[in-house]
Amino acid sequence: MILVDREIKQRGKDIVIEGYDENNVNSVSYDVTLECIITNDAEKESYILQPGETIFVRTREMIHMPDDLMGRIGEKNSKMRLGIQVSGPHYFPGHKTYMFLRVSNISPNRIKIEKGDKIAQIFFEQLEKVPQMTYDLQENASFNNEEKYRGFAGYQDEYERKILKIEQQKEELEEKESKMYANIMTIMGVFVAVFSMIMVNFTNVNAGITNLKFLIMLNLSLGIVVVLFVGLMLVFLNKAKSKNFLVAYIILMLILVIALLILASVGGF
Repeated sequence: MILVDREIKQRGKDIVIEGYDENNVNSVSYDVTLECIITNDAEKESYILQPGETIFVRTREMIHMPDDLMGRIGEKNSKMRLGIQVSGPHYFPGHKTYMFLRVSNISPNRIKIEKGDKIAQIFFEQLEKVPQMTYDLQENASFNNEEKYRGFAGYQDEYERKILKIEQQKEELEEKESKMYANIMTIMGVFVAVFSMIMVNFTNVNAGITNLKFLIMLNLSLGIVVVLFVGLMLVFLNKAKSKNFLVAYIILMLILVIALLILASVGGF
């Protein structure tokens, strides 16, 4: 059973032990008021929420849930229409805390939120029986008596491991994506280089240049450029930095350069 306005007013100050305002009582809920916005730097009284951004806010009200009630956060119609999505936990019997709510901007617009805004509402549900162990008596009640935002509180180590795993998977995905694009660029580079060599030789033959030494030196020069280009692409874009690859690459470059120098030093064919 959900408490209605008369019942909320009768028990209001026993539930909302700080910041209670009877004007916030609705027919079946109580409006909660934004007190401050929690950022990485400090607590702020106003904030411009960017599209797609999510932050946490603290309410003016501190609640202490009676043993026979549970509190449930609900969105306000006006905020939903604005493009603000607000979510919060269920508050179990015995839970004493300011309410820390997650606020997201799901609209394409920048939205200003500030101290004094009616950011959400809370419904109070009457329990049929009192639980054997209320929230404040639980050993893992990490968010009881939360006056300052605690982040992950007692779940810090567990959640950080999960976040680290997600970040690692993201990095691996980005690395695979980078390698894929690098491979495409390498293949395109090789194709362009080979096509250029064919066209240069075809042009020289059509122009009547049939000097074998000249053609060999020209192709060796182009080969050095192609190998240099492909090698740099593999090293810097594809991160092919293994020792074997670098040794083979250097040997190939030396062979081509030495062959070109030897050919340049001998007489004509």
